[in-house]
Amino acid sequence: MTKAETAPRHGRKPVWKEVEEQQSRRLSARARQANKRRRQVAVVYDIDGPKVRLGVAWFVLVCGALFLGRIALAVLYATVAALAAAQVVRAWRRRREAPNIAVAAAGAAALALAAAVSTAVLGAALLGLVVASVVVSGSTRHPLRNAARTVQSAVWVGGAAAAVIVTHRYEPSAALALVLVVSAYEIGDFLVGSGARNAIEGPVAGAAAALVIQFGVSTIGFEPFEASNGFGFAVLAAVLCPLGQLAGSLVLPSVKAKANALRRLDSLLLLGPMWAWLVGLAVVPG
Repeated sequence: MTKAETAPRHGRKPVWKEVEEQQSRRLSARARQANKRRRQVAVVYDIDGPKVRLGVAWFVLVCGALFLGRIALAVLYATVAALAAAQVVRAWRRRREAPNIAVAAAGAAALALAAAVSTAVLGAALLGLVVASVVVSGSTRHPLRNAARTVQSAVWVGGAAAAVIVTHRYEPSAALALVLVVSAYEIGDFLVGSGARNAIEGPVAGAAAALVIQFGVSTIGFEPFEASNGFGFAVLAAVLCPLGQLAGSLVLPSVKAKANALRRLDSLLLLGPMWAWLVGLAVVPG
């Protein structure tokens, strides 16, 4: 190509310049889309209102329920699970889905309350949730999808709440340790993450706080934690708390959907069941 061919004509840019700018715009668009996909499940920190005071109030409520016993703890977590399930259903209904809010809320609460009785009753409550979801969705336009959305809205939050109660049934001090570790994670995550420029700093700070608290719990001698297993529980909390937040985002149709009660439980979505299972293995003979 000669200079005459690449020279601007009638004020137009050279061809090579136009091609270069087009390629630049395409690469920029791809980068924005890739970044959007990476961040679509990252927690959006809600900094409006007295979030720190509400977090402290929640911690005090949980500690009070732990002091009062398993039934009080089950009622508290059942209430929050029901609210969380209802919020998830409302978020999906805004997307023209049709999960059943009554079944989801009642089912989530039932899981937490059933966990206070026995694991067998918890299993029966889970089965009842699935059956009820299928029955009430049978007359809707998309029965299977609506039943699945109803179960999805209830089982994650209900299971997280139930895990705390199951842990308390096995060993009350292990439930207290779970609450302390999760609270430490959430404090570190919110205080750092709400002012961070990326989605990593908050979870990393929260994970560090969880590690410190769990090491302290193991050192103090909370049952069934000791030096030999304390590190494993600490790493478990540091990994599963942030992954639980991502799971909470996936339960919702959008990471920006308003679901404050879900966000109160999201750090427990994966950690809670695993914690309860490992504590059960440690304290139940055989």
